[in-house]
This record gives sequence, structure tokens and C-alpha cells, in this order.
Amino acid sequence: MSWIRRHQRKEEPSAKRLPDLEFLALVKTGLEEIAPGVTQGAQLKGNSLISPQGWAVAVAPPHHGGGHHYDLVALPDVSLQPDVPCFMDCVVSMSADPQDAANTWVQTAGACLLELLDRRAHFADHTDPDDERGVPGWHMITSGAAGLGSDVDENRRLQRALLEANVLRQVADSFTADLESPFFNGVKVFYGGRPGAMQAEIRVNGERHEAASAAMTALGLPDPTTFTAVRFYALLLPVPAGGSEPSYPSTPLDLASASVQASAHTHGAACACGGHLDPEHPGFDLALPHLVAELSEAERRRRVKSDTGAIIIAEGVGNFLKVRLPIRLDDGRTVVYLAWVYLKAAVIDDFVQRVRDDNLVGHRFEGLLCNAIGPWGEDVLRSPVVLGGQRINEDGSVHHSEVLESSDPLLSKVLTETWPAAFVLGDRFPHSPSD
Repeated sequence: MSWIRRHQRKEEPSAKRLPDLEFLALVKTGLEEIAPGVTQGAQLKGNSLISPQGWAVAVAPPHHGGGHHYDLVALPDVSLQPDVPCFMDCVVSMSADPQDAANTWVQTAGACLLELLDRRAHFADHTDPDDERGVPGWHMITSGAAGLGSDVDENRRLQRALLEANVLRQVADSFTADLESPFFNGVKVFYGGRPGAMQAEIRVNGERHEAASAAMTALGLPDPTTFTAVRFYALLLPVPAGGSEPSYPSTPLDLASASVQASAHTHGAACACGGHLDPEHPGFDLALPHLVAELSEAERRRRVKSDTGAIIIAEGVGNFLKVRLPIRLDDGRTVVYLAWVYLKAAVIDDFVQRVRDDNLVGHRFEGLLCNAIGPWGEDVLRSPVVLGGQRINEDGSVHHSEVLESSDPLLSKVLTETWPAAFVLGDRFPHSPSD
């Protein structure tokens, strides 16, 4: 579990509580920021954000708190009728800005919703019952800790303290007997207030749990020097007898438009992208951008927020798109590297929007090469590239963008000259003796 940096405010906040659908529009935007494509086709109706994939988020009538308080209900699989499994959370904006409240939900309970459906540790952590941070008898999905105070240093200090306290493991005996859902149980952990007047609270399935809150208070978490609040959210899923995997919702999580995802298909011999590794169509599919590959496994799970196979979004690292880099050989063949390029956030957002609008053909954009390539190795790493060459395949998928040119002298030479096959391929993809 990690700590989460507080979002910067983009504009002056509203002074009043937003109508349900306006608040859910902020939630929708927040979900899209951390999981591009996840809200595609989702509609705002009544008091709900409803995805065509089968999940929904609704605003419940407020039953406690003030005018800037929002009670949200997450429904991971609305097909389970008539009693749809759900988990609840309540958020309040410390600044009176509804955007802050929406961000808080997205970063904590919302991250758990995404992870419950995706299950690849992209959005939240998974902890088994016998792990040192686990809750005995339960599989746990845990968000990072969000800091809600105005002092960044104090936020981080309390975030670290909350994580290091291993709260749910330490107080497990006080609340696990009250976890009643056979699907998943939502648990919110909150610690906040002024120096000398801090409140520790644990809510289980939307209700304050007195015994667990008292047990958390007894942990003796430190006081801040100014008003500060931190929180995280967890889903606890019962582990079946025998220790097998818990039962997850069947709802799919569409992390990008279908056309973007399809660009990560399995390539056949006739595929022009070079993904099929045979002597006539030599190619190399590079699994990860250099910057992501350098991360430890644990750090990669924490930072990678979205990985569709064609697009990787890694928090604090960058946004990456898989592209074709063709190199002409002196025997008439072309070797294709499926490599990664770094794109600025605005550039990758524009790319995804163009895919959705069917407006990608002919588009040219710029990035930085994020892989070492063949015999040139790291000499071409981080070289600026111009990309384009997209086309729509017959099945509606998007052909990989192609590296068209580079202002880097060496990479420009790699792209424009013809190279000896033995130099580029060695003995990995030789022609057959009959050729």
C-alpha cells in the first residue's frame, strides 16, 4: 500500500453541494484519469454512473454529515439481481470543493472497485490472509493512503504513519466477526483532525465500527502539527475453504477503447507489424518500456495504473505507447521492433480521443524512444521520434503507429539506411538454406 499525492486544485471551488449527477461527472473524470477508457460508454442517469460493462456507482441519500458530504455506493456487477452486491463509502471535501471529494473517492474506494474488476494489482494492492499485512481468513484489496490536509509534509508524515501501523492487521480481531457479505466487505480507515483532537475511525460496510475504531485509537498514531486527515479503503473478500482464490465479479474492465486494445493482438504470419517471429517476418516484441522494466516488481505493481498491452500509464514514470520501428535489411527483408515510446499526457490523451472519434489516420505526433534497439543498444534510447502511419484494420482495430523519423543522427540513420542482416539479426532469424 502506498501514499497518494493530493491533486492540485484547477479552479475555484463551488460553494454548495453539487447535484448527484454533477458530482458523479467529477467521479467519472477521475476514474478516466487513472484508467483511460474505463468509462467509455458509461452514462449518467438518475443518481448513477452506469457502465455498459456491468458496473455502476450511485449517490445515496446523505444520512450523516453536512452539505459537502457525499455517500457513494459502488456496484461491481449489476447483473446479480435482485440483491446487487455493493460496497459503500462516504467522502467529504475538506476544502468545500466537490472535486476534492470526488478525487478522494476515486483514489481510495474507486481504486478498489477498479482493482476488484481488473485484479492485476494496477490500481490497489492484493494481500493474502497469511501475509504480514493480511487479515486472517480474508483476501484484501487495499488502496493507497490519501492525504487530505493542506500541509503536504504533514500529509506525508501521517500517510506513512498510517501505512506503517498496519492498522487492519493489528485490529482484525475487533471487526472480522462482523464481516457479513459473502461477496466483499468495504472497510474505510480514517485518521484526522487537529493536534490534540485527532479522530480514528473504521467504517465497515458503511457503518462506524465502535470496537475497531477504539482499537485503532489505541495504536497511538502520531498527532500532526496542523489540521490533517488521511484515509484508505479496503475490500475484504472471504477465502473459500482450502485457501483457493476468492470469488470475483464476472464484470469485465475495459481499460481502453476496444480498438486500442485490439492493437495488442496475437500476430499471424501475414501480419505486417512483424509480431510473428519467423525467418520471413523477423521481429522483436519488447515487453516493457526501459523506465518501467527498471522498476522492482513491487514498485511496478504500485506505479502501473493501466496496461492494455498497447498503452501503459505508470504513475510518476510516464505514459507509453507501443509502436512499430522498422529496419530494412540488405537481403530484402524488414525487421520490425515493437517498441515503446514515451508520450506527454496531452499527447496520449489526444491519441486515445482520436481513436474513439475514428480520427487517427494521418495523425502525426512526437515522443521519445524508450527501449534499447538491437545492436545499437542504449545509444538510441530516449531519442526523439515522429510517429504516424496508423490505419484501421478490417476488424476495426488500430494498426500500431510507426516511427517515421528522428532528429537523432544515429536513429535517423537506423531508420533510413539498409543494414546487413547478419549485423542486425545475427543467427536469430536466418534465411533457410534454400533461399
